[in-house]
Amino acid sequence: MVKVQSLPSIDKRASNRDRLLEFLILILLGVLTTGVYSILFNRANVLSHSIGYNLYASERVLEGAVPYRDFHTLYPPATFYLNAMLFKWLGISLHSALLGVMVFKVLTVLAIYLSGREIMPRVWALAVAFLSVLWLRPNGPFKSVPMHYGALFLALAMYLLLRHQTNKQLSSIFLAGASLGLVAMFKHNIGAYALAGSLAWFVFENFHLRSHGSDSRKPENFAEADERPAAGLPGIYQPFILISGFAAVVLPALVFMQANRALLPMMKTMLFGPGEFLLSRLAVPLSPVAPLFLLSLIAAVAYVSKKLHTTESLAVGLWLTLLLAIIVFLLYGNQSDVNQIIFYLPMFVLGLGLLIGVAGRRLVGDRRRSLLLVSIYAAASLMELFPRFAREQSIAAMPFVLVVLFYLLYLLSPVVRAFVGGKWQYRLAFAVLPVTFIVIEGRLFFNTYFDASLRFKAAASVNIERGRGAYFPAATATMIDNAVKYIQERIDFNSNAFAQSDAGTSLLFLSDRRNVSNAQFWVGVGVTEGERAATLERIDKSQTKLIITSDEVLAAEKYDPMREYIERNFEPTVRFDEVLMLERRTN
Repeated sequence: MVKVQSLPSIDKRASNRDRLLEFLILILLGVLTTGVYSILFNRANVLSHSIGYNLYASERVLEGAVPYRDFHTLYPPATFYLNAMLFKWLGISLHSALLGVMVFKVLTVLAIYLSGREIMPRVWALAVAFLSVLWLRPNGPFKSVPMHYGALFLALAMYLLLRHQTNKQLSSIFLAGASLGLVAMFKHNIGAYALAGSLAWFVFENFHLRSHGSDSRKPENFAEADERPAAGLPGIYQPFILISGFAAVVLPALVFMQANRALLPMMKTMLFGPGEFLLSRLAVPLSPVAPLFLLSLIAAVAYVSKKLHTTESLAVGLWLTLLLAIIVFLLYGNQSDVNQIIFYLPMFVLGLGLLIGVAGRRLVGDRRRSLLLVSIYAAASLMELFPRFAREQSIAAMPFVLVVLFYLLYLLSPVVRAFVGGKWQYRLAFAVLPVTFIVIEGRLFFNTYFDASLRFKAAASVNIERGRGAYFPAATATMIDNAVKYIQERIDFNSNAFAQSDAGTSLLFLSDRRNVSNAQFWVGVGVTEGERAATLERIDKSQTKLIITSDEVLAAEKYDPMREYIERNFEPTVRFDEVLMLERRTN
């Protein structure tokens, strides 16, 4: 049986000194993370389309519009209402939204630390938290996308269920369900995956206990029935308590949408719209050659090291060579090969965690349950990969994957030590996967923010009012300033333009101008024929003067009446990089 040290719980039974230390660590971790993010959060390398998808919609909500009833979107409503609240407090600007994302990301790091602290020693939990800080999406580290907010509540739900294993309070399960309800309000598919996984976890655990008997620690105090329920009671009611917490958040939101006549269109969008959206972005998975080669090489070195345990210097040299080879490859290798590892290595870690959690006989009690739970939550976070197979989705899930990785290493350290033999072989073998993740993280972080001279890529501030305080590469900042100025000169405050391209709605938000269409995603995704016809009618009736598009979007227009109308009535006048402006002909 694997033996690991017992963990001091962060609860009322811990000494005052330990609790004070944990509090100070949380404060210092929060200050450090805030310090790092405060330098980075307002720097972007591209004009994010999420400005149009989410911030333009949030401004409409601030003005009284209701999602799904007054405008079409594919996302759950929480992102819009949260940013509308931020705009009300801080003013309508890109900087306000970026600042909001930063706050959520700082809190997510703290929740990841607390989750790790429930199951690992302090140093291990801090290692997970520190490594989580710089795992940032390369195409928009602080852009307003739903899982930048939902990740906080996913981490809180994971922490609360891990916490329940210590305090045995059913309130922890209820609050975990409420946290999952908030996840669903931001990203309904991830919320559904995590809820289903949590329910399956409860069912599996109850079945396991009935089949094999309880292997958990005996409670120290049975005096308080609400904290230490009678045997069998939690097993019956835990799933229902979780669902009750979930419903306590979701049902009021549904009632609110029904009261605003938006529930039916929202349900149709949530059930069918995302499928169309994802199919439109369906991609072929990356090749698994690089990660399979990496794992095979690690396995081969481990096997040879075991055979060479009597020749320690050779075994140590073998592990050092492997580590150096991995570092060199990850730093200087082809980015497409590194992307394969980013894509598949988390799957390997989670697959191993789930396998050991379900079938492992050498782990018992809370350790096995904890491993299974953190693997389920990391898998729920990673499920956003499918079917888009986008690298950034793997990167976004890395904080949860790191919890699983370090907990696996913590639990299996005696097995690794016994297998490879020797103190230095063990240490080097133990470092392979963490070093792999660290080097990949460092390369991504550097390439996202810095050029070869260690200067920020995004160093130019835009001059427009709604963009002040946000930095872009010089060429992008110039494009945004020129495009916004052009739009504002040709469209007065009470008039509309038509954003045919995704970038168009983002530019209209920054210009403080309106889109004549109620569709946030225009080209072929979730937009009904009725909405297309209504948009065309509004363009014609209002004699809309300007269309913001691109050559690619023009070619992809599937609504024939719209394409023919544009060809008859509009002509290209100016181009800002890929953004093409079409103006109504005067004849």
